[in-house]
Amino acid sequence: MNVPTIGPERLRCAPPCTNLVTSSVLTHGAPAPAPAIALSLLNPAPIGGPLRGDGGPPAALVRLVVSGNRCGHDPACPRWFEPPPHHAPHPKILVKLQEAVRAYFADPAVLPSLNAANGSARQQRSERREACLSLLGALIHYLDLVTLRVGIPQADGTFKGLTLEFLAERAGLGLRRAERACRDLRRAGLVEIYPIAQKTEDDRYKGLPAIRRLPVSLFKVFGLSRWLQHERDKASRRQRRQRHRREAAETETAIGRRELALDAARRRAKDRAAAAEPATTAEADPAEAARRETARATLGTLRNLLKGRPPA
Repeated sequence: MNVPTIGPERLRCAPPCTNLVTSSVLTHGAPAPAPAIALSLLNPAPIGGPLRGDGGPPAALVRLVVSGNRCGHDPACPRWFEPPPHHAPHPKILVKLQEAVRAYFADPAVLPSLNAANGSARQQRSERREACLSLLGALIHYLDLVTLRVGIPQADGTFKGLTLEFLAERAGLGLRRAERACRDLRRAGLVEIYPIAQKTEDDRYKGLPAIRRLPVSLFKVFGLSRWLQHERDKASRRQRRQRHRREAAETETAIGRRELALDAARRRAKDRAAAAEPATTAEADPAEAARRETARATLGTLRNLLKGRPPA
């Protein structure tokens, strides 16, 4: 049997052996081990061999208990969402909420709807809790405070949603694990999902990244509702100022283009008037008109001679 192993560096980050085994086994729904078994985990019996006289379990059991469900999960060292280092600092209320929701990992009673999302009376497994909290941390990181939607506001006022593949990568999860976590969050009422489709020219529909929205109730659970309202008002005023500046810049650009068009039209009209001015002067002078008429008649006579016709 292929059994995942754990190195000594993973053991160093764990609490004392008794607490580690007790918490790990309890998260998987099994009864707590006896103290003798807990104290003998650092020196287990060979794989497949019988229990030692002091009650020590086989090494395979120790490795399975410590390493989790073959996904790199360690109940003693859960992995949280880490924002990209190049991102600007986010509002403190979002950072506070990311830290507050982590309490669910140690105490599922903090969010009972998420604990019951699997439809079972048993407690949610620790690796599932880790995945839900990692994905929820990514959703909070990309949250727009004004609308509580997850995504990136665009300059033209539209809103761009984020794909689950992108969120899973940011959360450090595989796609299938992120899909299961997203399904649990949706069943628990912690995220609302609105699919979007765009009609193409051939009367088909193309799927776009769904818009996800976090409820205000999530902030209320951790006593952040009043702070949230304050931050939403600030963010709304900030977006309004940005929109006014953008509209002012667009208005100024339009005014400049209109002025350039009017100047060009005036310049073209002036050039046409200057070109038509000599002809108008010549037509107004009778002597000049007579000279032109004589020249036309002479040219007509020469043309007729060249064609062989007798002069009139």
